[in-house]
Amino acid sequence: MTIEDFLRLLLRNLLLLVVITVIGAAAGFGFSYTKPEVYSASALGYVSASAQTDEAGNPIQQASGNMQFQYSKAQSYLPLFNTRAVGQTIVDELGLSSNPDAVAGSLQTQLDPNAPIITVSATAGSPEEASAIANAAVEATAAEAHALETGGNEDAAVSVQLTTYQNAVVPGAPVSPDRNRYLAAGAAAGLLIALGVAWLRDRNDSRIRTADDITEALDLPVLGTLPEAKEMIRAKDGTLPEPKAFGAREAIRKLRTNLRYVDVDEPPRSIVVTSSTPGEGKSVVAANLARVMARAGQPTLLIDADLRRPMVADQFGVDGAIGLSQLLAASVSLEDAAQHSSVAKLTLLPAGQVPPNPSELLGSRRMKELITELSREYFVIIDAPPVLAVTDAQLLARHADGAILIGVPGKSRMIGLTRSVEAIRGIGAKVYGVVLNRASASRFTRLAYGDAEYGYAAYGTYGYGAATGYDDGALVPDAEDVDVEQADGPAEPLAPATSSPTEPPQRSRRRRAAPADREQE
Repeated sequence: MTIEDFLRLLLRNLLLLVVITVIGAAAGFGFSYTKPEVYSASALGYVSASAQTDEAGNPIQQASGNMQFQYSKAQSYLPLFNTRAVGQTIVDELGLSSNPDAVAGSLQTQLDPNAPIITVSATAGSPEEASAIANAAVEATAAEAHALETGGNEDAAVSVQLTTYQNAVVPGAPVSPDRNRYLAAGAAAGLLIALGVAWLRDRNDSRIRTADDITEALDLPVLGTLPEAKEMIRAKDGTLPEPKAFGAREAIRKLRTNLRYVDVDEPPRSIVVTSSTPGEGKSVVAANLARVMARAGQPTLLIDADLRRPMVADQFGVDGAIGLSQLLAASVSLEDAAQHSSVAKLTLLPAGQVPPNPSELLGSRRMKELITELSREYFVIIDAPPVLAVTDAQLLARHADGAILIGVPGKSRMIGLTRSVEAIRGIGAKVYGVVLNRASASRFTRLAYGDAEYGYAAYGTYGYGAATGYDDGALVPDAEDVDVEQADGPAEPLAPATSSPTEPPQRSRRRRAAPADREQE
C-alpha cells in the first residue's frame, strides 16, 4: 500500500475513524473512574550538625557546620525510611490497619543535590492520611536515626540529627488515576481498532469505484460515465426530464460516440441496456441514450422489454396500455403499438400489458424476428430487466447485436457485474462494455476514491461565457442549438447527422462548438 492509498483509505473511512476513536476515548475516560483514587503528600526533613569532638573527646563548637558531613549523613539516612521499624512506628502512631512493611515500602525519598534536605512522599486513599503518613515518616526516621547514633543511650551526645523542616500539605487532588492519560490511551486504542476495521472493510469492499476497476476485473471498456445530477433521475410523477446541464448532455453524447466505434467491422443496430441488479438506472440511461441518438439524425426505437416493471411509458408521458406484449401475442400491429415521442426520429414501444410469462415471450422466435425486422429501419435500444434477477436480459441479448451493462460507482458489486457478463456470454451473446451511472463529481469523492473516469465540474462553463474568456458579445447557444440538425429517412448505423433539404434549417448563432459538437457536425 502506497502513501496515496493509505491517505485515501483514511478519507474513505473518516467517519468510522472519528466515531471509533471518540468511543475509545470515552471508554478510557470512563474506565479511569473504576480505579481507586490515590493522593500523595510530601514532607521535608533536614539533617543538621550540632557539635563535633576533638581527639581527646572534647566538643568543638562549629560556626557554620560541616555541610559535606551533613550531606553524607543524609545519604545514610535514606534507607531508614523503608525499614520495618519505621513502618511499625508510623502504623502505631496513626493507628493504621495497613501492614508496616507495606507502609514503609510505599514511601518515596529523594535527597536534594545541593543541601542535606530529604523529601519524603507518601501515598494513601485520602488526602489527610497521605499528609499524616508523610509527617510521621520524618519523625519516625529521625527517632530511628537518633537511636542508631546514640546506641540506645539517651544521654549520649550526637553530632547530627534529622529534624522536620516542612510539614506535608494536605493535597487537593488525587495523583492517580491520571484521567487524561486514560483518555489518551483509550483514543489511541480506538484509533488502532478503527484502522484495523477500515483496512478489513476496504479489503473486502467489492464495490466498483473507477473505470480501472472495470477494465482490470472484466476486461471490458467503459463506454461512458454519466454524472450524478437531479436531472438524470425521474421526477415524482415518473417522467424523465431532458438533461440541460452541459456536463450531463456531453456525457450522454460521449456514450453515443463510443458506441459508434464499439465494433467497427459490424456496427450494432440493436443493443440491450441492462444492469446486474435493480435500482442502478438502466431505464434512465436507455431513455437518454435514445434521445441523443435520435437528435443525431438516427431513427431510433426504444423498446420497453422490462415486462415486469415497465418504465418507458411513464418516463416519456405516453399511454403504455398497448405495447410489446400485445405485439408479440399478435393481437395488435406495430403501427398500433408504437408511439411517437416529443423528440424527432424517436419512436417508443411501451411494454404494454404485463403478461404472466415474460421470459417465454421475450425468448420467443417472434421476438427475435421483431428485433431483426425493426433494426433494418431503426437503431433499436431495448430496456431489459436486470440480469441477476431474471433471465430476460440474457434472452434479449441473444436476439440483439449485443448488450451494455449499467453500474453505479460505490453501489454495484464487482461480483454482480462479473456474473452478469458470464451469464450473457454463456449463451453466446456479446457484451459491448459498461456504463458508469450516477458517478459523483464531488471533490471529496475524487480525493477518496479517484475519479470514476474524470471530473465533470469543469464542464459547467467549458467554452462558454465571460468566465472562460470567450464572451465577445455573441449570443450563447440555446440548449437545442448545440445538437446537430435532424435528418430524414433511414440512416447508416450510428452515422453522423446530415442536413435535410425538406426541413427548414435551424438558426445557427453558435460562435464555436465544443469538441463533441464539432464531431457531430
